[in-house]
Amino acid sequence: MKKLLFLLPLLALSSLGISGCKSDRKARITYGTLVDKGVTELLYSALKNKVANNENMLVAVWQDSGLPCGCWTTFKSVLEEYVKTYKTKIYTIARSQFSDGDDTFGLTILNDTTAPTFALIKNGKKTNEFIYSNDNKPMFTKLDSLRTAITKIARDPQYMLVDQTYLDNALFTEKKDKVIIHYIWSFCPDCLYCFPNVMVPYSENNQFDTKVWIIDLGVKGILLDENNNFIGTGIETYVSFLKEHKMSAAGDERFGYDRGFVPTTQIWEKGRLVDATTFFNDTIELKDDKYIVTKSFYSEERIKNINYVAYSLEGKEIPEADVVKTLNKNTGDYDYSWDQDKAAVYHKPFLESFLEKYAK
Repeated sequence: MKKLLFLLPLLALSSLGISGCKSDRKARITYGTLVDKGVTELLYSALKNKVANNENMLVAVWQDSGLPCGCWTTFKSVLEEYVKTYKTKIYTIARSQFSDGDDTFGLTILNDTTAPTFALIKNGKKTNEFIYSNDNKPMFTKLDSLRTAITKIARDPQYMLVDQTYLDNALFTEKKDKVIIHYIWSFCPDCLYCFPNVMVPYSENNQFDTKVWIIDLGVKGILLDENNNFIGTGIETYVSFLKEHKMSAAGDERFGYDRGFVPTTQIWEKGRLVDATTFFNDTIELKDDKYIVTKSFYSEERIKNINYVAYSLEGKEIPEADVVKTLNKNTGDYDYSWDQDKAAVYHKPFLESFLEKYAK
């Protein structure tokens, strides 16, 4: 491998961060993982999507053409050890994924050396970057040195990705003392609003005593069929999951909401569901020329069971300007929903109160 003396000025600048402002708060890595055994390889399209979603993430870029690079083999092994030890999601992407004219998102794409690079992307922008050289070789070859480098620029994640096997073992077999779980679909509009607008800012501003687990139900075996097709919420595996995990009324009379919705967040203690919250998913109807919330997780009856700050939304009148009208082609009538920004005025404090009580 060539010595990279010509890259040292770039390294010195980028490892300090683009802003150069020492008062900037260190980034909170968005996702940890309790199930990954190593790094996650990305295609360019996936990286682009994550950048667009402002995910705070660690990304290694490696050379996948020509002769294998010993420095990358060693570094990848260290990265995978980091994932397993510190439960942090780390991504890798091959240089061949970047075509001429592609946005590199500030990442340095080297073409005349096999040296790997390692970067932090925060809020859609590269803020720190390290390029393999003799001067910083330890962080590419030793776990403790890599840990030191990362903790200087980033804080550990507080949202931990899990799968059904891991979750069910914790809830129903081990019956862990305390589990906070946030259920999503990766393609659910309400989830895609809730996480970046509520969950991420709350984690940025608060230190959790109990980390929050996240499970994506939009996977084969739960919401998708054997061919990874979404065929509706009536699929038996999904209905059964909602019931078993007490998200639906059929599974739990206190905290199950109707057929079960996402995003829902629950707190379990020793195998028992003790509290929950559901973000959005209110039913709006036009009654006597008024737009009324006729069904909500936050009903008068359910409020009696929850132990965080919230109040009933059922019966609330919604200004017409805050209502989204969608023509139903099957009936010829309009369906009504609550504008997300307007509904969040009510739902955001409820979810934050839940996290304040159980995660901190």
